Amino acid sequence: MVLSLGLPQAQGEAALPFPQKRRRRSEMTRRWKNLFWAGMILFLIAGAYGCGDLFTVRTVREREPETKQPITTSYRFEDIPLPPGMNLNRKESFVYETKTTRTGLLVYEGKGEMEKLANFFKEQMVNYQWRLVSNFELHNVMLTFIKEGWISVIYILPQDDETKRIEIRVGPIEIKILPPSK
Repeated sequence: MVLSLGLPQAQGEAALPFPQKRRRRSEMTRRWKNLFWAGMILFLIAGAYGCGDLFTVRTVREREPETKQPITTSYRFEDIPLPPGMNLNRKESFVYETKTTRTGLLVYEGKGEMEKLANFFKEQMVNYQWRLVSNFELHNVMLTFIKEGWISVIYILPQDDETKRIEIRVGPIEIKILPPSK
């Protein structure tokens, strides 16, 4: 009498005597072990190949770190005037520059009155061919200027004390400018 536990058997395995079943399972186990170790060796070879720098022979001079030219960027847009007394906050400023374009966020802090700072930008930006297209002033000031191919949004924000924060965002825009104002 054969007891069945409901486990599937490999095809043709039921007809094999017990020692042959054991031998067949032993072969399967050996194949899986061989496959596992072959995979591990392949993994180690690929890892060593990927870390080829560790195994190359180089002179001491070649192993010294390369001296790269420092990347210099100007945290300034030449066509955006700045009110006197404003200091650049480099930690919060960002400029991205390629061969064809330049964009960024410049953050300045300093003393000044909201109205005088807003008027400064309204009066001075026209000297750099910027045109005011949006002006919103309540507790903060938001000024939007455009010129051919460019947009600049300037935020003037009061701080806890008499300090003001000026955020200047500049970037390219793909609309044609409206006819010049009078």
